[in-house]
Amino acid sequence: MAKLNRATLAPAATALPVTALGLTGYFFIGTAAVLIPSVMPFITDEYMATGLTLTAIGLIFPARAVGGILGNLLAGIASDHLGYSKLVWIAALALAASMVLVAGAGLWLLFLAGFALISIVQASLTTGINAMVADANRDSRARALNVLHGVYAVGATFSPLVFGVVLEQGVPWRWTIAATGIIWLIYGAGSLLLYRRINPPPQPAAPAPDQDEPGRDPQHQKTSQGEAGTSILSSAWDTLRDILASNWGMLRNAGFLALFLIAFIYNGVAFSLLGWVALFMQESAGLSTFYSISMISVFYVALTAGRFLCAAYAERLGYGATLLILSAGLVLTYPLVVFSTTAAPLVIGIFLTGLTLSGLFPTALAYGSRLYPQHSGSVTGVLNVAMTIGTMLPPLWTAVFSDLWSFQTALGINYSMALLLLAVCLYLARIEPRRAN
Repeated sequence: MAKLNRATLAPAATALPVTALGLTGYFFIGTAAVLIPSVMPFITDEYMATGLTLTAIGLIFPARAVGGILGNLLAGIASDHLGYSKLVWIAALALAASMVLVAGAGLWLLFLAGFALISIVQASLTTGINAMVADANRDSRARALNVLHGVYAVGATFSPLVFGVVLEQGVPWRWTIAATGIIWLIYGAGSLLLYRRINPPPQPAAPAPDQDEPGRDPQHQKTSQGEAGTSILSSAWDTLRDILASNWGMLRNAGFLALFLIAFIYNGVAFSLLGWVALFMQESAGLSTFYSISMISVFYVALTAGRFLCAAYAERLGYGATLLILSAGLVLTYPLVVFSTTAAPLVIGIFLTGLTLSGLFPTALAYGSRLYPQHSGSVTGVLNVAMTIGTMLPPLWTAVFSDLWSFQTALGINYSMALLLLAVCLYLARIEPRRAN
């Protein structure tokens, strides 16, 4: 009975330290998310001096996207075998090692491979922390996860200011990556200590009947294990086939395909701007290192504020109307970024771009969940794939067009995505009443 009470009380007894660990980790994940955009001007200067073009340097963004996809897949497999709490400390230590590798990588290909590794383990860590916090707060998951993602936004807002101050003082950009790796080393060690405290070593148990025992036929045991493995593979294949069929069925629906485009355009516009904004501000407006990097904070302040506004009004306005308002706002405000050559209108344009992009993905996710209420997991997964593609292609073609012409020309070409977004949202707003009925 004592053992049963201990197991029952364990989640409540450990919820606070586990949640605090998750919040701390997500704050640093927000910091890491804007680290590369913050040092992008220095990366560009160093590697262009070796003869690389902006197009080659832009391969950072596909490396990030591919790494993120692999990380999410690996996190799902690893969590089944390790558990989310164990996954967190292993991923944190791996993230520390990969950041040290990148900080010391001189060759471009080695740097690119290290950056992809950073994305893999960071995606795994993100998945692990989300699941760990949700599991520790079983009676208040929504509140815990909203606070968790709010802390991410805080880290993403303030860290560019810190990076800007440090880099403007002449600290080498590689040192900032190495220092971030040391932070993750400390975090991983703390996660390991907490894991050992809340998961003491199990007591030795009696051998199960199907374990290898004296007198048991080893060949029979191997046959049973082989059959079990075949059964697991067959079940996994059936599940994967069902998921693919379900996802393909959703993508054949015009309304859901429109949501897929919204998710792609949202991240495409955001990452095309964030990835190059510091370099763009230096070249177009002649801003200092600190003020150029602080534009990332301006964007995230607007993004956070806009999401709270959408949370307050989206249900009353309707999902289609909310998407239409945001897309129209982007069409009207993004030209400030494209055509401005002085600091003030550029800053206003970056803020308004963050504000109008803010609610697109969460509202699209809600719209999709309403279209397919029994498949919210599949809806989230497919739209996350669209977002990942958005982090890969538009930032890369922005680099290509910047090589050919200029940053302003590249951003002007990206304006076509805003026009497409408006057309897609007009369609969704038109069909929303019929869908609701």
